[in-house]
Amino acid sequence: MLNSLTANSSISMWVCSSYGRSIYFPKIKRGNDNLEQQVQALFKAWFVDFEPFKDGEFVDSELGMIPKAWKIKPLEYLVEKVKSGDWGKDEPTGNYTKKTFCMRGADFPDIKEGNKGKMPIRYILEKNFNDKSLCDGNVVVEISGGSPTQSTGRIVLVDRAFVADCGNALICTNFCKSLEIKEDYSMFFYLLWQYLYDLRVMFIYENGSNGLKNLNVNSLIERESFVIPTKEVVSKFNSVVSDLLSTKQANGIEVSRLASLRDTLLPKLMSGELKNSEIETEK
Repeated sequence: MLNSLTANSSISMWVCSSYGRSIYFPKIKRGNDNLEQQVQALFKAWFVDFEPFKDGEFVDSELGMIPKAWKIKPLEYLVEKVKSGDWGKDEPTGNYTKKTFCMRGADFPDIKEGNKGKMPIRYILEKNFNDKSLCDGNVVVEISGGSPTQSTGRIVLVDRAFVADCGNALICTNFCKSLEIKEDYSMFFYLLWQYLYDLRVMFIYENGSNGLKNLNVNSLIERESFVIPTKEVVSKFNSVVSDLLSTKQANGIEVSRLASLRDTLLPKLMSGELKNSEIETEK
């Protein structure tokens, strides 16, 4: 029995070190965290400190001096539609037949890394899917939850590659809301929201009782104003950060692939169905 346990432990350690979290996953996560920090730093440099525009013409505004042709607008200026989420059923029932991944707030950390994590599959009404499905450029905001030290309002940006990785079937739970953003401004809006979140602005727009907090998204986007750059400037910014984001997305897809491979191989190795020597590893 001891030899069997030792062998199984060795197999488990080998699979995890070759395909899993013990070495490779933390390294990728650290890399992705660094990429996220670089993008956030670029956002602040461009749209808070105006560093690339110092030599240009500035005009006075209610928020101070800003580059000429930029505007001060509430966040709702960039929001074309606010959509609620859904939960549906855990298996096909009656007219609940549309199979889809359902994004929860608990899935946000994995999704920010570019992988699906443990996002559940649900079955919803076809008409609800048509109204609520997520697509490239949508942002999803968690509206319920939080804690005394962490506000509601965590956010993720949905992109084309992630939707495709979900088989083009993706919604968010009804504890979230998705926002359709004006063309070319999705990345700007996502980073602006994260900037405000880090400043703890979302605490102002929370309500609720019995320990469950809810974020009043409509009130927030109506009342919070920020400097809005021209579409030309935003397009240039998107080009600057696109390589960083593409790298982050590729890292996440690789983590998802390795995790899936690990979870497939480990039970077979533990049961003796496969041997270590029968598996080819990538160097």
